[in-house]
Amino acid sequence: MDNQSFITLSKFTVEARKVIGTVNPARLLKDADYSETIFEKVDASDNADLILLSLQLRQQIGLLESETTEPKKVHEMAIEQTATPSLPAGKYMFGARG
Repeated sequence: MDNQSFITLSKFTVEARKVIGTVNPARLLKDADYSETIFEKVDASDNADLILLSLQLRQQIGLLESETTEPKKVHEMAIEQTATPSLPAGKYMFGARG
């Protein structure tokens, strides 16, 4: 889990405490049933900022699948394939004196 995910998780925990009560962040990450229950309570609330924050958190921890992951992978593969230029075998092209 990266730094941005931890920041989003802490913001979500603080905001959710105001609306639905105490949220255990460690259990939210490890227990699928608990996280589903918490996210259902958040979705049922009227707080739009909290709902948006929960969607961001779900995406970052992998509970919400985004549609943009497939084209991004294809684009990365295209970059990897074109990144290696064909050089003559036996001639060193990247030396200090060229």
